[in-house]
Amino acid sequence: MKPGQLILTLSLGGLLGLGQAQAKDSDFRQPVTIDAGRQLVELAENKVTFIDNVVVKQGSIDVRASELVVIRNERGLQSMTAKGSPATYKQTLNNGKPVQAKAREIHYDMGARTITLIRDAELKQDDNIVTGYRIRYFIDKEQMEAESQGGKDRVTTIFLPEQVQNFDKQDNN
Repeated sequence: MKPGQLILTLSLGGLLGLGQAQAKDSDFRQPVTIDAGRQLVELAENKVTFIDNVVVKQGSIDVRASELVVIRNERGLQSMTAKGSPATYKQTLNNGKPVQAKAREIHYDMGARTITLIRDAELKQDDNIVTGYRIRYFIDKEQMEAESQGGKDRVTTIFLPEQVQNFDKQDNN
């Protein structure tokens, strides 16, 4: 870790009340639809770039971006990177609550099972918000890491008052 870099690693269960709330299982069994103004296929590089008002839908997942780059390898999809001012991500969880994220770049690495929000990153559920330069969510670990950019900014977390009271009640049990 670089000096001056603030890293905050929290369980999403504690931070946003997502302990029992996981990504909607049925979403990942749905077809992925990508709609864009144009696309460029580079077969030699196993890369497809979608440009101009890109909309990605898969079940309750809704991604909006100016550009989306999809990379494949011999095993299938490797990564997807959405860029925008900002690019946005919305999904309904198993508990019915929506999660929203936005950043200038949203990167999904299928192999590492991570979603990374980069530059002006924000993750929101209800009125709870985490902001920072980079927010990375480790899907399998259900763990989130937020960091600033070399001390230039800070990681900020905003909790609803009732959520803070719930933390106090959990500590007393």
